[in-house]
Amino acid sequence: MIGENERKGRRWFLSLGLVAVGVVASAAAGLAATADDDKAKTDAVKSFQGDWATAENEWIEAKWSFEGEKVKTTVAGMEYSSKLTVDPTAKPHSTLDLKIEDGPEESKGKVSKGIYKIEGDKLSICISIPGKDRPKDFEQVEDECYLFELKKEKK
Repeated sequence: MIGENERKGRRWFLSLGLVAVGVVASAAAGLAATADDDKAKTDAVKSFQGDWATAENEWIEAKWSFEGEKVKTTVAGMEYSSKLTVDPTAKPHSTLDLKIEDGPEESKGKVSKGIYKIEGDKLSICISIPGKDRPKDFEQVEDECYLFELKKEKK
């Protein structure tokens, strides 16, 4: 017959085992979610690759070139080089951040936060002025953010 202390010991050991199983399962789920997020981000960066430009009748001439996580942007004759990070799972809009590595002196080292959507060969980006808050929607707001409607250039 099992004594009371041994029964308590077995219950404690069983409880510890169940906690360990729960921790391992949670960690595995977290790793799977992280892997899914990483794949989504990698796929999103791939979807940007190439050259994109505004139509001739747009409010401002702009060209965006994506190579990996590097972005070269020319807007109204001003050139920028940035590092791209994206979150395609953000809600209500997918987000992007551009860490400006080279460009006009007042922009260097700052981050422009934006939202984006890609529909075939059309890329819409609403991007903040460096250092400002992320736009809430795809609309231009004076002294806050700019909206770019870009088309993929054919090679």
